[in-house]
Amino acid sequence: MNALVMFDRETGTLWSHFLSKAISGPLKGTRLENIPVTLTTWSKWLEEYPNTLALEKGFSGSSDPYTRYYRSSDPGVIGELHEDERLEPKQLVLGVGFGDGPKAYSHKALERQRVVNDVVTGKPALVYFDPQTGTALAFHRVVDGRELSFDLLEDEDGTYVVDDQTGTRWAPYTGQALQGELAGRAMQRVHSVNVFWFAWTDFFPETEIYAAP
Repeated sequence: MNALVMFDRETGTLWSHFLSKAISGPLKGTRLENIPVTLTTWSKWLEEYPNTLALEKGFSGSSDPYTRYYRSSDPGVIGELHEDERLEPKQLVLGVGFGDGPKAYSHKALERQRVVNDVVTGKPALVYFDPQTGTALAFHRVVDGRELSFDLLEDEDGTYVVDDQTGTRWAPYTGQALQGELAGRAMQRVHSVNVFWFAWTDFFPETEIYAAP
């Protein structure tokens, strides 16, 4: 389905990294623990985490070897398994919900509405998008049992999301509360993936699409 399959050397089980579970072999059906990741630029990542330890795998070039693939209209390696014309095949989306109510937020829609207060699998969620780096993130917006709603704030000090309930300023990349009544608290990340539309719909053909107002 145009997605990587891995195997473990201990049992020979095949694992879908997209579904985070074993799909064939002795451990079939076993789920892995999801660790949140962020798709962003290296410079932005260093800005947020200056002490990062980076893995270098030998490629020293300055260009992306997949540039031609990104620009081509060909979807995946084997083509689309499920054609869905609601979005362009290679439009990037933030996928959430997975098997429990999949939903896709296109990056183009998020460019028009950078902060989205929504519901994902029945739980209040915040989706944030940074157009300068193409970064899309999702957080649970219930903190200490209180449901929060957010707006974007940009001033000379930087970019924040501010909750309407307390006026606390939050760092949109980390979900950390920086200034205000809830300073020191943190929102939990929602399991999500940034992926091409054709790949998301191959796995979740009944997915909902977020429609920006």
